Amino acid sequence: MEKYPLIKIKDGEKFFYRFTHNQRIQHIILAVSVVVLVLTGMPLKFHDAAWAPYLYALFGGIHYAPVIHKVFGAILVALFAYHVVYLTYVIHKFSILPLKKKEGLTTMKVLKAIATQPLVPNLKDAKDIGQLMKYLFYVTNVRPRGDNFTWKEKFDYWAPFWGMLIIGGTGLIMWNKELATMIMPGELLNFSIIAHSDEALLAALFLFIWHWYNVHFSISVFPMGTVFITGYMSEELMSEEHYDHYVKIMTEAGLEHEILPPHGGQEDESTEEGGASS
Repeated sequence: MEKYPLIKIKDGEKFFYRFTHNQRIQHIILAVSVVVLVLTGMPLKFHDAAWAPYLYALFGGIHYAPVIHKVFGAILVALFAYHVVYLTYVIHKFSILPLKKKEGLTTMKVLKAIATQPLVPNLKDAKDIGQLMKYLFYVTNVRPRGDNFTWKEKFDYWAPFWGMLIIGGTGLIMWNKELATMIMPGELLNFSIIAHSDEALLAALFLFIWHWYNVHFSISVFPMGTVFITGYMSEELMSEEHYDHYVKIMTEAGLEHEILPPHGGQEDESTEEGGASS
């Protein structure tokens, strides 16, 4: 893992470290692959739509679009395999090995180390969702105070993770129909076509509506969030989305006197709520 300063000051503004160089490259490959796959796959699903032939023609039509789709599908599957290895390496190096040196390993300790990884959903996420519902329905004027990764970001991560198992698996089956039907029932091919198509549509809707809104189109970051490029997040956005983690980093850096109040300025009430949820 690269060593970057947790807080970087540029032109008098603080920026907070979020993603490594490796993670940003993985994200860019993922983003480009998914967009190309959507653009080359959706014209087949909606082949009777007026726009489908024109979009398909942009990628070379029936002669080249399927090839492009398979190439980027292979890239996406390879990226997924790499990410699983990368994730295993990171957990082993930064969670399992230190635990082994400090306390020794047991099955329960290993499971606990895995269950407490930053992107694993936990009780705080459930409390934050409840707090958000109370805020949206005017039960309270205090917004949830996010930690290192919020429930939205965890949903962003695990939804494609699950989708890759379906889309990647069914894609490989359709790519190798003859081999697949030699070792599996023929009905599985029909199931794969439906599952691949519908899961791809769900993934596209999730990406272009939920994910892109949260990271690019919401008023906090519009017209585009840049953390996926720079690896750093502005102090304003950090205090709005990850306030508990922001306070922790500022405190560890000896900058307690420069900590911004929570979003909306309800410092006392939100501090009380944040302490209860910690």
